[in-house]
Amino acid sequence: MFVGEHPDLLDLCVFSENNIYVVGKDGIPQHYDGEEWTPVRTENTNPLMGIWGPHENDIYAVGIGGVVLHYEGKEWTQIDTGNYDSLNSVYGYDSEHIFVFGVGGRVLFWNGKNWEYREPNTIHDLFAFWGEDINHIYAVGGEGTYRFYNGKTFERQEELTDETISLFGVWGFKTDDVYIAGSHGTILHFDGTDWKTMESGTEEYLLSIWGSSRENMFVVGDASTILHYDGKSWSPMESCTDKYLTKVRGLAHDNVYAVGEDGCVIRYDGTKWNDMSL
Repeated sequence: MFVGEHPDLLDLCVFSENNIYVVGKDGIPQHYDGEEWTPVRTENTNPLMGIWGPHENDIYAVGIGGVVLHYEGKEWTQIDTGNYDSLNSVYGYDSEHIFVFGVGGRVLFWNGKNWEYREPNTIHDLFAFWGEDINHIYAVGGEGTYRFYNGKTFERQEELTDETISLFGVWGFKTDDVYIAGSHGTILHFDGTDWKTMESGTEEYLLSIWGSSRENMFVVGDASTILHYDGKSWSPMESCTDKYLTKVRGLAHDNVYAVGEDGCVIRYDGTKWNDMSL
């Protein structure tokens, strides 16, 4: 299922410094209470690829084989959505507007009552969503896939890269200020009119992007790569690990978390990255 003493971690959900969940290849959510990590046992044995929730008592974790786990404040239960295609991630706005998506462009939408199929207009894997609101969502995926959701349909867009580039992460602040990270050191920025390539200074695969502001953004990826954007340029950061990093999320400019290989969890306190691994 995984190599090493601890599972490779693929996503995290941060509610506060004392309430963090991570998921990974062992299929067991882990919870941090401010002092220690505790595994949360469920009936699931499939690897978990993504996790998100509108609040600490309403959390979804998704993974291989179409598995969807839901935490409602007391326990994790498995939900049968009718889909068995593997899911890469989950993204939403509140308890009645949640997307799960993954392999082959599979997209399901939870409307608060039931799961609905959404046509993604692609057969390629989808890796990440971000949007200012439910009517303006950017979706990215494998082989340069880029789609825009207008609240009803996923619109085909002009390709941003060639098919040799996969797009793994997307983050923004407004509909006209969006960033995408991908393979071969790719970072793209949309200013409301055009997409432009940003100089990243690396050829490593960049797997996730997050920021607290336009002057404080982070990208993580292979070979323990961490890049920081100060509003002018991207520059490498000194890491406290040699593990590859899969996802970055945070609460503020001085409270940022990243997860990765072999149970790796690191935290940026505004000055340096510190290890808090499983």
